Amino acid sequence: MGAIEKSYGYLYKKVVKAVNPLKKKVVKTECIVHKFINNQALEILKKDGHENIYRMLSKYAVNINEGVVWADQDFKSSNHFFNPNTKRGLYGNSNAKIECLSYYNRAIREYMAGDVKTAMFFLGASCHLIQDLTIPQHANVELLHSHRSYENWVIKMYNKHQKFKVEKGGIYLNTVEGYIFFNTKKALETYRKYSCINNEHIRFNKITSIVLVVAQKTTAGLMHNFFYDIQRLTALNMRRSFIK
Repeated sequence: MGAIEKSYGYLYKKVVKAVNPLKKKVVKTECIVHKFINNQALEILKKDGHENIYRMLSKYAVNINEGVVWADQDFKSSNHFFNPNTKRGLYGNSNAKIECLSYYNRAIREYMAGDVKTAMFFLGASCHLIQDLTIPQHANVELLHSHRSYENWVIKMYNKHQKFKVEKGGIYLNTVEGYIFFNTKKALETYRKYSCINNEHIRFNKITSIVLVVAQKTTAGLMHNFFYDIQRLTALNMRRSFIK
């Protein structure tokens, strides 16, 4: 990131800080959808036969949802963009790939240090990023002009259509980066497919019927990865202790 871009990012954050009290009022409303996705992801894990993961994470659903809300507070949302082609986010800012990996790795570290609640908090924050990247405007900043209208539509409609709700068939990938690229590419592909529809309600409905489903399925996948990552590291630590 060059000096000009860093300066732009600094000024951008100053502006965001100025309007931050107003933004905080809408964050709680917007995060209703993120909490919905988390809850459905847990149901997917249960229905897919991963009851051990479901039982463990369900105990900390409150902490996970606290993390998902925190991820949107202050000016952190300016880092929630990532284009899979340019591998960049919003000009002058970090990007969703960097932030998601940071939160996920923090979750792993906190868990291994014995602070399970904080681990779940940062797992929730990483889930937020994965979910945001299913939104076309987060995968291509050139579409930002329609960002607010689309997210407002989803907030109103997410729980009114059964086709937006998933209870089984999670998407399970090998790496966190895998979910990031899968979701951003699916978001752009879906936008291209339906961008020609002039009626905004119909266009948003079509897009949401795909991307909100993907958000739930890949969140289940990320939770699945987290569970087995901590299991693997715990077993590794036990073997090391035994050898000593």
